[in-house]
Amino acid sequence: MKPQRIIWHHSAINAKRLQFDEIDRYHKTRDFPLSSLGFYVGYHYLVEYDGTVRQAREEDEIFTAQLPTDAQSAAVATLVREIRSRWDIPVTRIEPHRLDDTTECPGAFLPDNWLIKTYLSKEKGWLFKIFYLIGVQLRMF
Repeated sequence: MKPQRIIWHHSAINAKRLQFDEIDRYHKTRDFPLSSLGFYVGYHYLVEYDGTVRQAREEDEIFTAQLPTDAQSAAVATLVREIRSRWDIPVTRIEPHRLDDTTECPGAFLPDNWLIKTYLSKEKGWLFKIFYLIGVQLRMF
């Protein structure tokens, strides 16, 4: 099944350490299903504190916190660019987990437009910069 949008989460772990294995163990205790890649992590990707991107689920597999670091922000912007290029997902379909689920994820510190603004701010093209500036100015994003 072709993905139609990018949904982002926030782990809510306030730590300056790698989290993937810890989240995998925790999600296993919550009976999350084992992914085709062999992990219980409920996210497709996890961006570590240092900016390392770890994949826990295949992209077509269905399944309140501190602010991300600069390394995480840069890595997630690159990841979004890569996923969008593979699946042609519109920028308007980059959505926080809480939009369609009964959760507060990604938490109180990250507004719903955080990932769109982060992604657009890292893009090099003039059109993306214009959309970013308009979004900031008009608070549309």
